[in-house]
Amino acid sequence: MVGNLPTGSVRALGKRHGKGFTLIELMVTVAVLGIVAAIAAPSFGKMISHNRLVSSGNEMIAALQIARTEAISRRATTTFCPSNDGKTCSGAMGSQWIVFATKNGENTSLRSVAANPKLAMKPSANVTGGNMRITFTPSGFVQVGAQRSGTISLCAADVSGENAVDITAAVVRITSARREASANCTAPGDI
Repeated sequence: MVGNLPTGSVRALGKRHGKGFTLIELMVTVAVLGIVAAIAAPSFGKMISHNRLVSSGNEMIAALQIARTEAISRRATTTFCPSNDGKTCSGAMGSQWIVFATKNGENTSLRSVAANPKLAMKPSANVTGGNMRITFTPSGFVQVGAQRSGTISLCAADVSGENAVDITAAVVRITSARREASANCTAPGDI
């Protein structure tokens, strides 16, 4: 007996046990992570596309609501339209849109929004006929060319099911609705 320890314990104290992982444990862990990543990757991509659709739709709705609110509070006509330069209307569908107020012949820029460029944007027949402009009168009413409503659709072609958000400005309301637009991203109808 050495000190107060039995003789077998002295040998056990002299041995050092390594801490950490063996190579086999590490390889098994990496293989399991690879399998999990391969299964999760497609779902993660679809989730990103869905989030692009939702956030761009929310931005467009907010811009239309600002246009309506500012038309009433400024007692001026406000316009929501696509723009290439962020200052003037372009008359052609694009991912950047502006809101500006017109009073006494002077335009005041109020907001610029950009939908994600990976989304398809489609106008309804009324928006196309209204030169791609949705206008709010000083009383808050919608005017799209000669019509009282217009719809703009945002679509994620790589999402299945309800892959489009239709944003509609009609009379005095701004609404959104999800719909299935197929992989071709069909244009929305008017109400």
